[in-house]
Amino acid sequence: MSLLARFEGMAEFLFTEAFKKSASRLQPVEIAKELVKTMLRNKQISISQVYVPNIYRVYLHSSDWGPIASFGDAFLIELSKYLFAEAERNGYTFLTKPAIELHADETVSPRQMVIEVEFDDSIVVDWGEGETDNQLDNELVRPIQSNWRESTSIFRENVKTNLPDEEVFRRNSTYFLEIIEGPDIGHSFSLQDEDVIIGRHGQCDLVLHDPEISRRHLKIASGGENGWVLDDLGSTNGTFVNGQRITRHTTAPGDRINIGQSVLVIQRSPLT
Repeated sequence: MSLLARFEGMAEFLFTEAFKKSASRLQPVEIAKELVKTMLRNKQISISQVYVPNIYRVYLHSSDWGPIASFGDAFLIELSKYLFAEAERNGYTFLTKPAIELHADETVSPRQMVIEVEFDDSIVVDWGEGETDNQLDNELVRPIQSNWRESTSIFRENVKTNLPDEEVFRRNSTYFLEIIEGPDIGHSFSLQDEDVIIGRHGQCDLVLHDPEISRRHLKIASGGENGWVLDDLGSTNGTFVNGQRITRHTTAPGDRINIGQSVLVIQRSPLT
């Protein structure tokens, strides 16, 4: 049986009962079709290969996410195989087998979806044991040794938080970012020499639960003796420092950084 036929059969088996009473909900086959369109739109042409993204993060309204998430990884594995087969049919190359993530996001309208993609050769996607399809042995996917990700899927209703324990970072950092207003008030984040990306996206360095900030909202980078350099990453609602909207700005400890409902201040640790 072809992968497409298997996908259609699996989708029908899993979702017919769940969705037949509510035709207004987003249908699983719509997700599959949009994933393929997104894959094709984001292909990258190299010297001898056409590469397509191997990570797909799908954001749905909770009313659509809930029924789908209840079925666990089975559907996402079928989606991964379906994308793999479509890429093979078009002669495209993945860095690894495609990984699909589904997230609930109240900023997405019902029956709509937002898909973000990424190229990452460090992931490992496990389709399960006993797979016999020829596609598993195809050279389209090159072996990866890293165990950075052990599963195909992430069902996530609330995005992860990367907010560290305050005592740990205060002992090891000269400067820290303190959240003094907003949903994450009271938390702090260590500032080192590396850039810090702030937003709602689960892969940001600092993930905030503020519905008015963008998925990738703001970057903070060390400016050495000049302070800290802020770069607004094309956010919808903007970034403000001491009441003034900025796109790129060098800030100093004590300045009020407003993003969405949140106010952040760079502080110097009193223990240093």
